[in-house]
Amino acid sequence: MNTNKTTLALALAIVMPAAFAQSSLTLYGNIDLGIDHVHKAQGNVQGTLFGLGAAGAVPNALAAPSASITRLTPSLSQQSYLGFKGTEDLGGGYATKVVLESSLQGDNGQVANDGRLFGRLAYVGLATPVGEFRLGRQASPMLVAYYLNSVERIGSTDFMGAGIVVNNLQTYQDNAITYIASRQGWIGSLSYSPNAGVASAVSSARAGATATTPSATAATGQILGGLSAGAESNTLRGQTYGALLAWNGSPLTATLALHYNRFGVPSGIPTAAGGFVPLFQLRHYGSVMAGVKYRANEAGTLLAANVHAGRFATAGASDPRVLTYTVGVKHPVGAFSVGAEALVQRFTNFTHGKDTGLMLALDYQLSARTTLYSRAGVLRDRRGDIVRGELTPLPLSGGPGSVLLPFGSVEIPTFSGAGSNMDAHTSIISVGIRHAF
Repeated sequence: MNTNKTTLALALAIVMPAAFAQSSLTLYGNIDLGIDHVHKAQGNVQGTLFGLGAAGAVPNALAAPSASITRLTPSLSQQSYLGFKGTEDLGGGYATKVVLESSLQGDNGQVANDGRLFGRLAYVGLATPVGEFRLGRQASPMLVAYYLNSVERIGSTDFMGAGIVVNNLQTYQDNAITYIASRQGWIGSLSYSPNAGVASAVSSARAGATATTPSATAATGQILGGLSAGAESNTLRGQTYGALLAWNGSPLTATLALHYNRFGVPSGIPTAAGGFVPLFQLRHYGSVMAGVKYRANEAGTLLAANVHAGRFATAGASDPRVLTYTVGVKHPVGAFSVGAEALVQRFTNFTHGKDTGLMLALDYQLSARTTLYSRAGVLRDRRGDIVRGELTPLPLSGGPGSVLLPFGSVEIPTFSGAGSNMDAHTSIISVGIRHAF
């Protein structure tokens, strides 16, 4: 099975109205599991928020020691999910549609997306001759743009999706109202949500307690897109807009996506005692992504590049700006395919920290629905300058990967939970299997 065609079909299923012929109910999904070995070198957190103890700075060997772990890990090469899709043909080019899709973690049977039963998709739609209208939890236009323009499948080892996870509201959104249209290779989408997933405070706390954070409450705040973060209110908190314009032709795909969301809430660190230390008063976030993918039809080679620029506006002068560049290539060799991706992501102001990465990929198409794969890569963080919070002047530094995760901006850490270490490197090597049904 051609990997590019499968990936493209997945993206188009998200954005394009289907041609319904009759009523139907479909069960579908994908399970991706791998055995990986992750190594984190000793980090350098001296003088920063993450290296402070009661008596001052904690030695690097204690605050960020080197560590290695071998795990059974889900969703390395592609996200695992289980979906139900129902359609009813109304005639005359009209049809109704309902989709329920859950993120699965095959290693323990739990669901991702902060514990939601249907954390990927849960919407009802009406297809018409002029496009499709959808209501419910949906993929953002920005996420769809990345699905269209990656040589991989937006798994946790897919560096081409790095720009999108700068802000988790660029992935899946609560309370979304979406319009999608497609005509002769062109795809367009507009979306709006009164609250896509911003709680009264933004932090790294989740629905369930972790080794480093307490359970999310009104006092601790929670991650963007957290389990109850999308609760609607009479404020503008979480109001979100998105747009996509894409050309999906042969041999070229080109995408442009925009995202904007309001905050109006503080961002900071949850405490072990169930409190919250505010660092910044977030106002809003805006981003733009542009990408292009070329398919060499005779050789089957895929070449792609994405650029993503995002800005967190605060009540002070910090306004962290993140710029992400990614390039990727994938080439089939019989039943095999080989590929590589490179990443450069940096704060252009703020800490001036930077993350760089390289990921190598090898796939073997065992059957039409089953793929064996291997991934090997490294992510390097450079901490840059030490800056201080605007509300509580604690020091912090690092590239986007090590700074934005503790502040609740990102739901899925690098390499499905391996994280990245400040001013050090994190490496992964894995073998796995995925099966689509």
